[in-house]
Amino acid sequence: MESHELRIFRAVAREGSITKAAHTLGYVQSNVTARVRQLEEELNTKLFYRQRGMVLTPAGEKLLGYAERVLHLLDEAQLALNDSIEPMGPLRLGANHTVSALHLPNILAEYNQRYPKVEMSLVTDVSEELVRKILHFQLDGAFVKLAVDHENVVKDLVYEEELVLITQPGDSDLQAVCKQPFLMNTIGCPNRGQLETWLRSIGSAPVRYLEFNHLDAMIQGVISGLGASFVQYSAAQKYVEAGVLRSFPIPSPYSLTQTYFIRHKDSLLTSALEKFLETLKKSQLYSR
Repeated sequence: MESHELRIFRAVAREGSITKAAHTLGYVQSNVTARVRQLEEELNTKLFYRQRGMVLTPAGEKLLGYAERVLHLLDEAQLALNDSIEPMGPLRLGANHTVSALHLPNILAEYNQRYPKVEMSLVTDVSEELVRKILHFQLDGAFVKLAVDHENVVKDLVYEEELVLITQPGDSDLQAVCKQPFLMNTIGCPNRGQLETWLRSIGSAPVRYLEFNHLDAMIQGVISGLGASFVQYSAAQKYVEAGVLRSFPIPSPYSLTQTYFIRHKDSLLTSALEKFLETLKKSQLYSR
């Protein structure tokens, strides 16, 4: 069992498809198929169910955990040997939709100006998926809206913000506002969960949703009269002050939202990641 075979196996497991894995790796499909079969023969066990894609068997699930740790250690060894005092090389970051739209651009711009040799990449996704990517060593760090409690995750509270209900400036009846459609992210968004909990506490349910995955789109939709929303006050403040939106404060604890920066405890703290953490902690957002 060689590292090359493990990389092919991991790619197929992640993509769920021989074709997609071959495209990701830059190999011909027949080569990927042959390597997977060769690995199964060597281990004398079936690693995938071949039904509408490639689905891991229990043995495949077990091997994937080992493969990810082995390949991570090999990649980490190469990073450690090539790491330098001057930050350079890849830095893979993740962020949920709100953070990526609202606060992260300024931090990334400052970091990029200071350390231009670092090859930054940013994945935007829901917090649960970002946590999964951290646990599988697919990201160096991520901003999430969850207080992750996992033995392999290091988390740091970055900032806290107030959530407010926003609507058109002419709306003055909060009960009537709560009966409007709400422009929110898809299921799994912590803000959406807090909104639902608060509405149930005041006896206003069920909620009608218009689903958006971009903060600016939600705010512009409220301005256009599509409904109400529940967002960070910092995102809506300039529109409230300009008189094109009205905000309603919501009682604590429903109005508090927290953002954490997480990373895998076994990930190498490269100079690129170390300097990013320094930049983050010097920013005005950092809570501690």
